Amino acid sequence: MNNKDYLEKIAADTRTGKPKAKGLLGTIANLPPTTKKLLLGGVIAVFVIMIFGIIVSGGGDKNKEIDLVEKINLRTENMMEDINSYNKLVKSSELRSLGNSLNAVLTETNYAINTSLKEDFGVKSTTKTTKEKTQIDEDAIMEEMTATLENGRLNAILDRVYAREFAYQIAMLIALEQETYSKTKKENLRSVLTSSMNNLDSLHTQFDDFEAK
Repeated sequence: MNNKDYLEKIAADTRTGKPKAKGLLGTIANLPPTTKKLLLGGVIAVFVIMIFGIIVSGGGDKNKEIDLVEKINLRTENMMEDINSYNKLVKSSELRSLGNSLNAVLTETNYAINTSLKEDFGVKSTTKTTKEKTQIDEDAIMEEMTATLENGRLNAILDRVYAREFAYQIAMLIALEQETYSKTKKENLRSVLTSSMNNLDSLHTQFDDFEAK
């Protein structure tokens, strides 16, 4: 083939052949079929992993939210139990009145939280928490609270211990409700938590003031 024939062949190939793509897409397009299949499979795998991670992350947030609501449910129940056991034993009528007011707030909060667990989270029964660790943690808090109050009764300083202990427990409950509020987007639950925190904040001040006397 002489030079003229060679140049005419190149010109014919250029006119009839497909132009090569440029850039990254061009590089991919020009890869061998096997390599392109492997690359496509890798892209799909990464995409699936990303979607799975998003789903798992969302599920984790929901589980954390339920755990927090269940903690509030158990915490309010436990606090009410100790109020019912020790409020009648304190000497100060002012302190007993505060205990009754706290019991009323806790009762209202507990009822609303139980309703939220059923309606917002689909928990069929709130008589027993679905998370064993949550139950264990709350039982430990309950035991420590009861032991503190009982020691106060045995040492004839129940009023002072009662005021101090419930000021502390109210503060801890408010902190738990604040954390739950920051995690949830459920408007009904947020409303319940806001009302409870406002009422508890006032009672915390009164218990704290009584203990300081």
